[in-house]
Order: sequence, then C-alpha cells, then structure tokens
Amino acid sequence: MPSLITFGETSAVFVAREIGRMRYCRDFTIRPGGAEATVAVGVRRLGFDTAWISALGEDEMGHYIRGLVAGEGVDVSRVTMTRHKPTAVFLRERLPCGDARHFYYRKDSAFANYTPAMLDDTFIASAKILHITGITPALSPSCDAAAWRAIEIARAHDVKVSFDPNMRFTLWSRDKARETLERYLAVADIVFPGIEDMRMLYGPLGVEEALSRLGKLGCGNIAMKTGDGDVVVSIEGRVVSLPVEKIAFPIDLMGAGDAFAAGSLAGLLKGRDLVTSVELGIVVAGLAIQMPGNIEAMPTWEEIERKMHGSETWKR
Repeated sequence: MPSLITFGETSAVFVAREIGRMRYCRDFTIRPGGAEATVAVGVRRLGFDTAWISALGEDEMGHYIRGLVAGEGVDVSRVTMTRHKPTAVFLRERLPCGDARHFYYRKDSAFANYTPAMLDDTFIASAKILHITGITPALSPSCDAAAWRAIEIARAHDVKVSFDPNMRFTLWSRDKARETLERYLAVADIVFPGIEDMRMLYGPLGVEEALSRLGKLGCGNIAMKTGDGDVVVSIEGRVVSLPVEKIAFPIDLMGAGDAFAAGSLAGLLKGRDLVTSVELGIVVAGLAIQMPGNIEAMPTWEEIERKMHGSETWKR
C-alpha cells in the first residue's frame, strides 16, 4: 500500500518553446501539469510508494498523462477515465528567469466532475499521509466535497493530512478562497503555504503576521515559503528560519513549491523531524528549478546526495 496518496487534477500543458508573448509563438511542447501528481512522483523518486487519485478524460491527453505518471512508478489504479468529459488543458507562456503565465481551459473537465462517491475509503485509509492542495476545492463544489471527504476518511484512520493552499486567483474570488481554504488549513496536520498565498488571501502582511493568522486557525506545523527570503518553519509556535540557496539562473519555476512539498514529505516518511524534513524540501526544490518541467525535474536520492555532500561523479 502507498505511503503517500495525493488527490487532485493534472492537466495537459502546452508550453511555449520560446520566451516572450505567446501570441507570437508557433511552437509548443506538451507536458503534464498538476501539483498533486508532481508531489506523488517527487516522493516516489525518493524511494516511497505513492498513489495519485484523480479523473481524466478518455481521450489522448488523458492517456498521455495517466501513462506518464504510471511510468514513474506511481499507483494510478484510482484514476478514473471518463468518456464524456475532457482532460483539462492549459497553455504556458514563458517569461524571463524561469517564470511563466498560465491560461486555463479546465471548466467542466473530467476531474471537475469528481464526486465523494468515487473515493475508495479503504485505499485512503491505508496511507500514512494524504496530500491535497487548494486547487482541488476551487474547481467545483463537487471537487470541494470530495476533497473534504478524503480528509474525513484520512482523519478517521489516523492518516496525516498535508495541505498546500496553492492559491489561484484565476479560479475563484479572494473571499470565496479565504472562506474555503481556512477550513482546510484548520484541519491539516502540516501546511505548506507561501507568503504569496497569504497575501493573496489577506492582503499585504509580513511573515510574522502570516504565521500568527495560521496559528489562530489552528495550524500547528507550518512550512512557509517566503519568496526571495528563507523558509520559515513553525512547530506549535516555535519558529525556525532556514536559509535557501539562491539559484542565479533558474530554468523553470513550474512545480517549485510541489518539489519543496515532496522533499519535505519524503523527509517525514523517513522519520525525520519537521525542520530537517523541510531542509530536504529546500534542496529538492533548488535542484528541480534547474531543469525544465515539473514532474520531469524531480531529483533522485543520488542527485540529492551529490548536492548535499559535494561528491564527484564521472560523466563519461
């Protein structure tokens, strides 16, 4: 049975090959794009059995995504293939320094029609950690209900709940997002917000104020990405600041937060405490943004060891 289960949508992403306004780009490549599948693959690359629960269209994009994730060793047995609804798609406009802008086409997708009745209670109960992001409840009322039901199953069977707000203004309003995401943050065992998420939800605030807001919601274990600054870990109010190596020329920032979550969750599965687990997450994210793609860029233990210990490897 999987140590980690993730639940959420993965889209087919058409990525512009050139940097600049997408309207002038005539050449695209296809990649998978989904936070939860990325985390499942990232943790799998680090040696743990993982599963991804989702729904895809019974179409070429759906078969592409399912096959790719399965090829990474992730259990996709609970990915439903839906004949009459499409796989979600979005377009990625590339900007300088690895940044990007996204254009989503996911309304009424196969996953947007996911319902609580489609969940396998026994399967979720078999895991050690359930990971969900705030993108899922933003997609539709039925997705919100399904994500909440998955958490109820997890909590009833002592499965730890990991939650990344992953705020998207393109999917819902600030007021609706705040109301919904606060409900999820309040019940999670560990949360992975970014300071940007918090500012999108509450307006301008500093790290200390953001931690205070999360603490008032009941968040006991927090790993907060502060953007250009350090990562801050709060354990029942005890705050530790961890340095982040600056990557001078990142290739692709897509999935950086998911790489961070994957490394941190792998650390917890290895029995590390939260601080040393987050240190691992920082290393994983730093390596991931130096390669294109999100799933494709997830590092292996060998690459992490080489980065952390500076060991030499022969390339020929």
